[in-house]
Amino acid sequence: MADLSLLKEFFRTPSVNDKLNLFQVLLAAQEINVDIALAMLKVIHKELSLERVSDCSAYKRYAEVVEALRYHQSDVLREVVNAWNADRIAKDPEWLSDGVVK
Repeated sequence: MADLSLLKEFFRTPSVNDKLNLFQVLLAAQEINVDIALAMLKVIHKELSLERVSDCSAYKRYAEVVEALRYHQSDVLREVVNAWNADRIAKDPEWLSDGVVK
């Protein structure tokens, strides 16, 4: 019979640190591409911006992960930033635009 505590651990909701660990493992294995990096960083960034994450070490690890991506795959980080900015600009409300009516 399986240990119940191990099963609970297996099916628990992953924390921000778990996601950061996965990102680092994928980066070390050179399995990170723009789509994976963008998706994971968006999820991690959103969770860090929530009030429930009060652990400052998670913010530090996030910065370290981004720096590691910049160091090892700067082209991927550049594309992630461009996609992130393009998505943000596309979602800006009309009143925030530059005033040019299309």
